[in-house]
Amino acid sequence: MDRRNPPQVLIHFYRAAVGHADVWRNRLDATTHWAVLTTAAVVTFGFGDTHDPHFVILMAMLFVFLFLYMEARRYQIYHRWMWRLRLLHHFMIVPALRGGDDPSEEVIQAKWDELADDLGRTVPRIGLLKSVGYRVRRNYGPLLTLILLVWGLKLYIHPEEATNFGDMVARAQVGILPGAVVLIGLGVFLIVLVVLAMRAPTEQMRDWVTLPSPIGRITRQGSGDQY
Repeated sequence: MDRRNPPQVLIHFYRAAVGHADVWRNRLDATTHWAVLTTAAVVTFGFGDTHDPHFVILMAMLFVFLFLYMEARRYQIYHRWMWRLRLLHHFMIVPALRGGDDPSEEVIQAKWDELADDLGRTVPRIGLLKSVGYRVRRNYGPLLTLILLVWGLKLYIHPEEATNFGDMVARAQVGILPGAVVLIGLGVFLIVLVVLAMRAPTEQMRDWVTLPSPIGRITRQGSGDQY
């Protein structure tokens, strides 16, 4: 294959891949916008009256988690198209720009075979839990933290200012669930999300190799995918 004149099918496929990646990038942004607007609406309602129940704000966390799940599924599809684009960048665009014999024709052909095999797959290249963790680290972590802080403020000031932490725990009761149980449940939920976020991969690359996850950098584990 002529490095400076890739086959027309690859050129057209590159254009299609850019279009698909752009569409799914916009869908990711739309889900985040829904989560932000829903949070703003629920928080505004929760602080509308001193006697409004505090668990209304916790419902915002439930809605945000549903949006997070939707966005994670969408990210799985976006990740597939980004993987294809990066492979094309590495083994079609770069050789056409640089010329020379690096990488070799055998390596490039092997990558085209890998791309051809991937076209016959509908299974995501990234797992759902890793996708959830990555979206938590990028967008939903700060949003969930904000909801938690607002919920704590609601417990502190409504219906009147709490005198100690015990009062806030008592006010955290939801139905038959004591406040302590609610706090423990939220704590476990948030710890799970933090672990997923720390273990999730990253999109950052160095020399065509994705950098390790945050916890991988701390433990000095291996890098991610190589393109």
